[in-house]
Amino acid sequence: MSDKKLTIADVERLLSDPSEDARAEVAAKVATQFKEIELAPRERELAHEILGYLVHDVAVNVREALSRCLNDVPDAPRNIVLQLARDIDAVAIPVLERSPVLTDEDLVGLVYYGSPAKQCAIAGRPQVAAPVSEALALKGDRSAVLRLIANAGAIINEEAATMLVERYADDADVAAPLVQRNELPAMLVERLIAMVSEQMREYLIEHHEMDGRTAATLEEQARERTTTEAITRMNDDDMRALVTQLIENKRLSATLILRAAGTGNMNFVEAAFAELTSVPQDRIWRLIHDVGALGFRAVYARAGMPEALYPAFRTVLDTFHAVRSSDGSLDLPLFRFHVLEGLKEAFEQVEADDLDTMIDKLGRLAAPAPAVRNQNVA
Repeated sequence: MSDKKLTIADVERLLSDPSEDARAEVAAKVATQFKEIELAPRERELAHEILGYLVHDVAVNVREALSRCLNDVPDAPRNIVLQLARDIDAVAIPVLERSPVLTDEDLVGLVYYGSPAKQCAIAGRPQVAAPVSEALALKGDRSAVLRLIANAGAIINEEAATMLVERYADDADVAAPLVQRNELPAMLVERLIAMVSEQMREYLIEHHEMDGRTAATLEEQARERTTTEAITRMNDDDMRALVTQLIENKRLSATLILRAAGTGNMNFVEAAFAELTSVPQDRIWRLIHDVGALGFRAVYARAGMPEALYPAFRTVLDTFHAVRSSDGSLDLPLFRFHVLEGLKEAFEQVEADDLDTMIDKLGRLAAPAPAVRNQNVA
């Protein structure tokens, strides 16, 4: 018989041996059986009874042994696991972090009434469902919130993200990684990006004695870079929604559109010009890509874009058409390399070692560069 299997001798030892170590050893053996040994009905019933006895043991290390051994057992007794989850942190954390027996309803209740350590354990589970994320967003300690946002297995829906933004409006450590989440809606992403970049500007002015204009420029550049990165993760519907919101908030700048073009994200570029000119996007596509230089030249002018940046846009578009493969794929590093080389040739007075820095400097050439206004095309 396997030494892992519970015997009558183990039961007698449990009743007769008063030491904590003995009880902890029996607790581990009983708990292990649920995972590794096929139990007969009577054996399972006996194991349940022993666990019910041990889960109330006064010795913390006995209850800890139970928690460690039951934390990943799918058919562990739910009432026992729930009792452990409600115990002190040292006992509760193993089952809170991993136990598949706990339901979303259980976890929500434990978030609402649990300690920060318990909330952190729940936030780090391999899978965190939306209701649990919402509970953590509403009631979770900051440490739990940070762990939740960093957890790729957590579903953070719009409701949870909105609550996090409201609770941590001035906390860039929360907002910045939240922006990187793939499932957030475009409208919320843009709001988060604006919030984080504004905090950066205030920090530069307060802690580095930077003048407001320089800090505002750095803020805008940081916001545009982060927005451009977020755009690469969006679908077409989200992009269009983002363009609309950017225009409403006066944040759709020429340099932001140029940055998106520099990442090969022409869907965003087309959506931006379509919205700025009120021309249907299928027609915009033809004007930008099919009609030659004059088509884009007309679109560019009607959108009210700065004349100083037209050569930069023309360079990016020409490079895009030259580098893109026949199947429509794009070698992005190669594309960005040739874009930078083309911009260096077009703007000999501007020196930059990377494309983002080049666009930063080109933006200063076009200054003042306020957000582009919508101009309807008759």
